Amino acid sequence: MSKSQLPNLQTFRLNSYSPAILKRTGVGWLIEYYALHPQTQEFVRKQIKLNRIRNRFTKLSDFKAFANGMLCTINAKLAGGWSPFFQEENVRLYTPLGVVMQEYVNEKKRELRTNTMRSYESFCRIFGQWCNKNVPQIYASLFNKVLAIRYLDYFYNERKVGARAWNNQLKMGRALFAWAVQKCYVKENPFENIKTKREPAKKRILIPHETRERIAEYLLENNPPFLTVCKLVFTSLIRPKEIRFIQLKHVKLQERAIIITADNAKTHNQRYAAINGQLLDYLLDLNLDKFPQDYYLFSSDLSPGKKPCAHSRFGKEWDKLRKALQLPAEMQLYSLRDTGINNLLKAGIDPLTVMQHADHHDLSMTTRYANHADPELTRKIFENAPEF
Repeated sequence: MSKSQLPNLQTFRLNSYSPAILKRTGVGWLIEYYALHPQTQEFVRKQIKLNRIRNRFTKLSDFKAFANGMLCTINAKLAGGWSPFFQEENVRLYTPLGVVMQEYVNEKKRELRTNTMRSYESFCRIFGQWCNKNVPQIYASLFNKVLAIRYLDYFYNERKVGARAWNNQLKMGRALFAWAVQKCYVKENPFENIKTKREPAKKRILIPHETRERIAEYLLENNPPFLTVCKLVFTSLIRPKEIRFIQLKHVKLQERAIIITADNAKTHNQRYAAINGQLLDYLLDLNLDKFPQDYYLFSSDLSPGKKPCAHSRFGKEWDKLRKALQLPAEMQLYSLRDTGINNLLKAGIDPLTVMQHADHHDLSMTTRYANHADPELTRKIFENAPEF
């Protein structure tokens, strides 16, 4: 075909096709049209040979009438958005990755807690920014393992993260594309067969009784509300993130328990977190019944209020405490929960009870806390081990 015979691509680029026409060439009769390929974004010529059909008609006029009917059908389909490239492929395979990620986030928002969604949104934001810079407008189905490795290398080397953060990105990537496979946006998961990195052991140690006494003494004088938070973590084994969303209606002092609702719990299982006698007396002194029951136990000033305190508030208060008492960095707020679980097990309470109290999925997770480095271990062995 000469240049003069080529269709003017600019005139039909918005419609993604050029109308089908009937032609007679050196090889015979055919129908010809151009369509925009959804992956390459190039116009491709499509031809339908009609020689066999022509041989069925004695009169040329009858053949042309039949061929014109075919033209009308093809052009009507093209005008309606039909593409010849979708005949054997699922249309969703040609969905841009950015659109897929937005659909993914929108669906997860209806299923997950706000705290959990923060991780999903963070991943999609960072991953989306990298894709926009390196593979803009790529279809989700074309994102392959090579690109997945390139992204993870960028996250590890340029953002200077550790193995745990890298593994979290890998986990999030797997989750996104597993969902995309299920929704028929892609055929395979590019993150699936990438091995995780070996993570260093968690840098948390138990907090001995003497140190807890120092913490209580300091907070009682300087920050009594945060002492309540620490007691809830240590005694009731409530996770700091779960404590933020405790409302007064969930505090059942007569039943000696606090309800952790399913939408607040990390495991999405509602449970009753037990309160011991010491914590019960402490909560009774707060006179919680004078506040509306829909108030949160800890608001902006760590007293009951209409809105929960900021998600980073407890961490900041613990950092102040740790610096004031010169505690090691390995003693974290979550260490109180580790210590509480460890003490319950060492006190002889059966692991199943501790598992239920700690809201663990299985006993292996619970008994793992019995292996924490115990600062009292050497003294106990020295004083109580039998002689040879």
